[in-house]
Amino acid sequence: MSPRSSVAPVVASGVASALKLLVATLAFAGAYLGVEAAYGTPGQVTAGAPAQAPVRAVELSSRSMPATERVPVTVERVSDTVMTPGTVTVGAIDALGPCDRPYQAKSLVENDDPRAAVSYGWRLERWSPGTRRWQAYLGTGSGFTGESQVVEWQPRVVNNPGWYRVVLSVSGEAPLRSERFLVSC
Repeated sequence: MSPRSSVAPVVASGVASALKLLVATLAFAGAYLGVEAAYGTPGQVTAGAPAQAPVRAVELSSRSMPATERVPVTVERVSDTVMTPGTVTVGAIDALGPCDRPYQAKSLVENDDPRAAVSYGWRLERWSPGTRRWQAYLGTGSGFTGESQVVEWQPRVVNNPGWYRVVLSVSGEAPLRSERFLVSC
């Protein structure tokens, strides 16, 4: 087998990939230009085109979700809630059943540079008497840009009594831990 025959499939594969990318780029550009031609650019009204509806702000809220869905994460403005930096507070929300306990965790996440993004993650940990350690039970992550914000999370504990705590990890900072709390049924 000559070296030339072993290189040919690799070159052909590379050329095929490049052609696929070119076709995809052209399709995207065509779709974009078609939409722009049909509706005009944002903030511009084309003669004969209907005026665009005003942009409406969406307000995030936190409500308990059924156990089959993901646990929601919400963010609200600092001015809405007075919080102390460096603390995580946890409070119980109305029980949904005999052993279905939703909780609300909140903390103030500071952002010194409003142009920079802040990533953070929530973790619910459960105390294991067998290993005598805190073990991850549930977690989620999110982030924001802009001014400092109060972040909120609503985890649920269903049919699993024991000692729990909430941990908030913010990029570039030491994790913050809530006081432990007992879930009982």
